[in-house]
Amino acid sequence: MKIRYTLVIFTLILFFSACNSSKQISSSINNAKSLYQTGNYENALQQFEEVITDYEKKNQQKECPVYGDAAYAAMQLGETDKAISYFKKDQRSNFASADTYYQLSELYREIDNLSKELDELEAYVNKFPEGKEMEKVKRRLFEVYVESENWEQANTLWETLSEDDQEKIVLLEGYFTTNKALDNDPVCNLIATNLLGKDENNLVGLDWMAKKYFWQAEYLYQDELKAYEKNKTNKQYKKLLKALDVVSSDFKTSLNYFEKIYAQDPKPATAKYIGNIYNRLDNKKKAEYYYGLAEH
Repeated sequence: MKIRYTLVIFTLILFFSACNSSKQISSSINNAKSLYQTGNYENALQQFEEVITDYEKKNQQKECPVYGDAAYAAMQLGETDKAISYFKKDQRSNFASADTYYQLSELYREIDNLSKELDELEAYVNKFPEGKEMEKVKRRLFEVYVESENWEQANTLWETLSEDDQEKIVLLEGYFTTNKALDNDPVCNLIATNLLGKDENNLVGLDWMAKKYFWQAEYLYQDELKAYEKNKTNKQYKKLLKALDVVSSDFKTSLNYFEKIYAQDPKPATAKYIGNIYNRLDNKKKAEYYYGLAEH
């Protein structure tokens, strides 16, 4: 009977001890959150860390509700490494949210860790399809795919971006880069036209159109000249003259684009293209002038 009574007393002591401990932790958390709200981030972080220590001593990391809070406090204090560490722990707890993954992606972006930023962005998209930051996350994920040369993923993700995002010049340029890498020339033509419709001096669009018409003209010129050299008949000569009209028109179109490029960004490579065009148009004086610029 005495043993049973002792066990009951011991159980009650443990119960009340646990209750007191729980109340104390709850009080500490509330106090820490109040400190955070008033901008006292240093003391808030200290209190959050005391709560974390208590949970970790009991090996109850999954039940710890304040890893995210500690991470935010650390962010406010500019302690990026600590913030990342706490957000990672939050991901392994029962309290991880979409914001946990979003904030981690932002922190990895801040320290220029592209591969880890990519992991967090992809995790967000896969785990939180209704996340409030989804459009922003997909927009950034597209940029990361382009930057990391994940062309197929970028091309697939593009179709899921909002209509507003698909009209943004910086994203259109990324979509252009993607399709150029995938050798989707017809799509590149459409994007370049769209870019120039939004900004007639857009360098990405100008560069594509300039080179498109240049090589279109050059290949036709070479092909028809070879054909005439091989078969010097009146019929073939007339065909050559007709082709040269097209060649001349395309070179002039290309020249217009290249001159706009050179006015913004006078690189030797662009000067050489312009010199080649003037050479084909039989303007030797201007050809020599631009060839001279190409050498500097």
